Amino acid sequence: MTDSIGKNLAALPGVTLIVRRGAYLESFTQSILSGDVSLQGMDALLLHVGTNNIDRDRDPQSVLIETGNLIRVAKVANPTMHVVVSGILPRICDLSATEGLVKEYNKLLGRVCRDNQVMMIRSFAAFTCGKEPNGIKAWLFAADGLHLSPRGSTVLTQLFRVQFSDRNIQQRLFVMKNELAKKNLRDMNFGFNLE
Repeated sequence: MTDSIGKNLAALPGVTLIVRRGAYLESFTQSILSGDVSLQGMDALLLHVGTNNIDRDRDPQSVLIETGNLIRVAKVANPTMHVVVSGILPRICDLSATEGLVKEYNKLLGRVCRDNQVMMIRSFAAFTCGKEPNGIKAWLFAADGLHLSPRGSTVLTQLFRVQFSDRNIQQRLFVMKNELAKKNLRDMNFGFNLE
């Protein structure tokens, strides 16, 4: 599921990509709850969402809450489906207003993904480079500074294709299970070892 940022992504084997221009996280959640979008029978769901919420809300915490809600609803709709969440890309069109918000969201998204036992793709890094003005690879974006150029869509597609390889999925599932086991052990022991 993606807003218009992913409109030109190439098909990925086993991955269903639903594009809705101008969509917000809560509209994707509602589409699943209402049955407008069925996740039954899907092997994997790629979520590249949140750009419009960051622009509207200007609050990474509220966007993270909506992201968590969408993940949980998707997992309830299809518990066997592999869910992967992509970080938000930079927004050149309003960089001075959103750069810090996007970076904070992406930083905290890892925790939301870990807590919900889903994979995260740190896609932001593929679109930035310290040598470029403002650190953004501008040639990967369309003239509007928000959507991707054909080259940017190719970069994002390739990034997703690598992350959806069987080997990467198995490795990440193993790491996620170990991280969850450690977290559960810490949570279980917290406050109970007082003697």
